[in-house]
Amino acid sequence: MAKAGLLILTQPLSHLHSLILPIIKQASVVVSDTLYVFLQPALQNQQLSKSTFLYPLGFTKELQSFVKEFYLNSSRLCHNLDIRILLSHISSNPSAHIAVPYSLKKEVSVLLSDSVKFQDSWMQGKNSLTDILKTSFSNIKSDLSFSLLSIGSAESSSSSESEVLELLQTYPNVVLGGTFDQLHTGHKVLLTESCLRCDKKLTVGITDGERNKKKVLWELMEPYEVRWQKVDNFVKEVKPNIVLEAVKIFDPFGPTITDPDLQCIVVSDETKAGGASVNEERIKRGFSSLDMVTIELIEDSCHAEDEESKISSSSYRKRLLGTLLTQVPVKQHLDKCPYRLAITGGIASGKSNVCSELEKLGAKIVNCDLLGHKAYAKGMPAYHKIIQEFGNSVLGEDEEIARPKLGQIVFNDKSKLEKLNSIVWPAIRQLAEEEISGYKKAGAKVVVLEAAVLLEAGWDDMVHEVWTTFVSAEEAIRRLITRNKFNKEDAQKRLDSQISNVDRIARSNVAICPEWEFEVTRKQVEKAWSLLQKRITQA
Repeated sequence: MAKAGLLILTQPLSHLHSLILPIIKQASVVVSDTLYVFLQPALQNQQLSKSTFLYPLGFTKELQSFVKEFYLNSSRLCHNLDIRILLSHISSNPSAHIAVPYSLKKEVSVLLSDSVKFQDSWMQGKNSLTDILKTSFSNIKSDLSFSLLSIGSAESSSSSESEVLELLQTYPNVVLGGTFDQLHTGHKVLLTESCLRCDKKLTVGITDGERNKKKVLWELMEPYEVRWQKVDNFVKEVKPNIVLEAVKIFDPFGPTITDPDLQCIVVSDETKAGGASVNEERIKRGFSSLDMVTIELIEDSCHAEDEESKISSSSYRKRLLGTLLTQVPVKQHLDKCPYRLAITGGIASGKSNVCSELEKLGAKIVNCDLLGHKAYAKGMPAYHKIIQEFGNSVLGEDEEIARPKLGQIVFNDKSKLEKLNSIVWPAIRQLAEEEISGYKKAGAKVVVLEAAVLLEAGWDDMVHEVWTTFVSAEEAIRRLITRNKFNKEDAQKRLDSQISNVDRIARSNVAICPEWEFEVTRKQVEKAWSLLQKRITQA
């Protein structure tokens, strides 16, 4: 199976429109990763040459509809084939169009087509056809293979469709905006329409900063640099003959109210009200209003009950929960069995409930919070060191360490808190190792270390992989007020004193979010456990 393939469709779009689904299904059997799609009905009636591949194709409503339906059908199949429809030979003014060869990022090892002509050319001279392809498409392998689609042929037409159908309007300067997180089919449709409408320069506003924190599971959002790189990669592959400019946006307007040269804005049904606000602001500033092109939201045929019905980045982020976010490093100093897993997370993030579910699935739990209480107990090594450092004033009437008294001292003095941690954390670690050793002797397969301060204490070297539980700040505060009887100010201070969810996730292999109904959390844990079992088996 090829990782990347080039699909060249030569039959009239009117004939191919009803065959999109079987075309994609057949292609997905041959190609596993990236499928470049090239539309060129002119090849039906012309001899193959270096110029025919980039013969200009008119930008019509029929073509616009076909491109959208192709992406739509790809999303309905619910597979991971990355489809990219090539656009630079498509124009609203074919007679004046200058062809630009395509710079494909992935190495193409298979050619797919609906044309028997290609098959004949392939049989007559594979190298000759490959050489012709290389003049219009980069990254074509010399040992290219060929696959003919079984979809039948339409009657040939003596005229080009673009000559008889009305051409759609395009603009020198087009703008659009979005998060572009987890670049998905909805983004591709939006970017594709923008590319089709654009003759010279495409400006893409990509959200960053506080604006992103209004999004569901924003903690799992890709960094700006990653999102920008994916947009850049997509646009430069599908339409290399336009200039692309990315702009960070921190408000609803971005470059739309600072660039007077823009002529068109592409929006979705969801953001067209924002487009109208842009035009109101432009008029206030003396700029011309932008023509607005609106794209319908795309239904997500694969969405779960707790996900949006439309294709959205938030649904994609939800699907990341329970999966492997970063590769698990090999830790030679740890025995393979029992497999050591850590559950960490901020206060009120649902660690104990997740551990409870893992215990039901067969894991053994080492609770470092309980071990912390044991470390403080009278007669333990840490007990004497704490008294030596902080004095007898931290003792209660029973001569045990009164943690509230100790807390009043250390939580108002960072240096004293660090001193306390330097005493207690090694003691807890030692107790945890002893408990893990006991589970090993009992034949446990998986041991879970539940530790809120795992990363702060440097205990991540004790485990094979780290899982983080997290909830939004608003939910954590609500839980602290309800469960711990904190006031809002104290709850916020407690959160602020901890490392952020983003930092924890960046240092973790798996993330679990118990923000919603418990059944949703259970499914995340079950998915994570199932994937963990596969990793352990393969290790």
